[in-house]
Amino acid sequence: MDATKLAAFVSLMVALSVATERLVEIIKGQFSFLNCERPDPVAEGRRKSALQLLAVVAGVFTAWSASPYLPADLARPAESWQIFGLGLLASGGSGFWNSIATYVLKLKDVKEAEAKQADQAAKA
Repeated sequence: MDATKLAAFVSLMVALSVATERLVEIIKGQFSFLNCERPDPVAEGRRKSALQLLAVVAGVFTAWSASPYLPADLARPAESWQIFGLGLLASGGSGFWNSIATYVLKLKDVKEAEAKQADQAAKA
């Protein structure tokens, strides 16, 4: 995968992750047992597990909802495992994907600079 396609993929994952996080926040706001930390470590562990599961479900739902707008080489609506995979990746959070996006864009800049230098060297 070239740097341009990789950057497009990561940008898509950032968008799906942000939408997934918003959906999780909306659902958390409706249920106090999800929204408030628990002093009991066991109850807090269950709450965090429930939030992780909710994030995966929200990610899959978000990817499924967006599937008609996704590039065909990323997800074909008939192949639900691809939608599930995108949803699972989206549940990782936008902070993670923003970090990856920064890295990929810098990598793309380096590749473009190398290509420019090689082109100038060939002309000289």
